Amino acid sequence: MGFDKVIARNRFKTNIVLLTYIAIFIFIGLLVDIVRINAQSLSSGFVALLSFREFPLVTFIMLIIAICVILFMISNFKKIMLSGSEYKIINPNKVLSRKEREIYGLLEDLIRDSKTTFIPELYIMEAPYMNAFASGWNENNSIIALTTALIENLSNDELKAVIAHELSHIRHGDIRLTLSVGVLSNIMLLVANYSIFLFGGNNKNSGANIAKIILLVLQFILPIITLLLQMQLSRSREYMADSGAAYIMNDNKPMIRALQKISQNYNKTDYKNLDINPTRNEAYIFNPKELFSTHPSIDNRIKSLLSNWQ
Repeated sequence: MGFDKVIARNRFKTNIVLLTYIAIFIFIGLLVDIVRINAQSLSSGFVALLSFREFPLVTFIMLIIAICVILFMISNFKKIMLSGSEYKIINPNKVLSRKEREIYGLLEDLIRDSKTTFIPELYIMEAPYMNAFASGWNENNSIIALTTALIENLSNDELKAVIAHELSHIRHGDIRLTLSVGVLSNIMLLVANYSIFLFGGNNKNSGANIAKIILLVLQFILPIITLLLQMQLSRSREYMADSGAAYIMNDNKPMIRALQKISQNYNKTDYKNLDINPTRNEAYIFNPKELFSTHPSIDNRIKSLLSNWQ
């Protein structure tokens, strides 16, 4: 399967997941609003709210909170993602070590080869484990961070593949999408769990009572639904970034070797409790969690790279 088909397949999956999130987000807000207005029936409550005969106040507040949180994350994402670790930006306008020049040169090669119109800031993060991540809301404020252990243990072409993987995440808009979905997930989980205590008083009408029952059920099944959706979303984006790296380099072997070395590094030592910044877990190129991991297994990622680049 060619790169374009891989991209198209995973973008379709991503759009389905995103639309599902938005639908659930609105559905939960409307259910709480139905309880709030004490609707006589579920259907009449939906009609009244969707036609704006009754203003969907809770749904609107949820949307405002989501926007405010996203704006806060956008303005503070570097501090949030890099906090808890010592780090250094590789600034080409300053004196660099030989290795720093080499690393920045790899990024410049990838920018040229991929005809990318922006250059993300490149950071080295002090850490004993081999990993990397990309972040940023858009191309103009994007960053790529590599751990010192990754730099020390990968060859230049393997390191280049990792940078290409992270560059692909930025090019595909993955960070923006992941951030938005993460915010939507947390807000709708909180609303489903706690709104019933705010608006669940003496509701005599059947519509409000049915909405309360649905919200009570969602308290138990919504965390599972959101976890499965996030896994589907993140895994699709990882496969796409792996393929993007292979496409830019016109070779899948460096990405395969890099994934193998990173996985072996985690297998030899338990690094799970060393990173005190949990916000980086889903952004990393490799997630050591096995059960319910947001990342596909290394074996599956390698199989995908092999099958798509034969």
